[in-house]
Amino acid sequence: MKPNCRRICDLLAQYADGTLPDSQRGEVQRHLDACPPCRVIAGKECGARQLLRACADRLRTEPLPPGLRTRCQALAGEQTTTRAWLRPSMRFAIAALLILLVGALLSIVTRQSDALLAAQLTADHIKCFGLFRPTEGKTLDAEQAQKLLSDRFGLDVHVPPSSGQEDLSLLNARTCLYADGRIPHLMYEANGQDLSLFVLEGETRAPAELTAFGHHTRIWSRGGNTFVLITPAAEESVADAARYVAAEAH
Repeated sequence: MKPNCRRICDLLAQYADGTLPDSQRGEVQRHLDACPPCRVIAGKECGARQLLRACADRLRTEPLPPGLRTRCQALAGEQTTTRAWLRPSMRFAIAALLILLVGALLSIVTRQSDALLAAQLTADHIKCFGLFRPTEGKTLDAEQAQKLLSDRFGLDVHVPPSSGQEDLSLLNARTCLYADGRIPHLMYEANGQDLSLFVLEGETRAPAELTAFGHHTRIWSRGGNTFVLITPAAEESVADAARYVAAEAH
């Protein structure tokens, strides 16, 4: 990816949220008009935001994390004058609580909605392959990937290795933001198609299969963890590789 494309991709979250200043928004729009790959990534980013907004009504009926409402009410009760709200320390505390509230609510919805989980991880799949695909022909040994995830992130993850029989190559191992932390993201290529395996440690879900943003999402749990496999929507060409990864993941 070109340096300018990488810089534009860093702005796409704000672009999708509509929070970019007009000057930067115009720059991003001009780049997207001239760059089809970045335009595809922007479309996925905007689609994910639309899905989040569509799910917003569910937040009204979801319980807040224990203690969060009490902390917010206590903070408000302590401030009896307008001047108190203007203190820098108070503005910082309010901002921190707002960040905590938004993160907690999104965490609740994501954990309960398979559709939102599929959308979020499909967006990560697209962005990671756009930004962090290794150079042509470069692959990663499964043991190296396991050691990388353990040494760098403290994660104990079994990594399905490459398989010549299924024309499957392990390309990269990273982590992506999810809920309150980060989750392992294993990046593969099979028959020229991109595959992603995400591991949600300590979380279990009922099996599910969904389509999001032109990709197929398969969700299942095993051994107390949940696995999410992202493949092309028309996955006939990678069906054997997908079955292999699903069988090897544990």
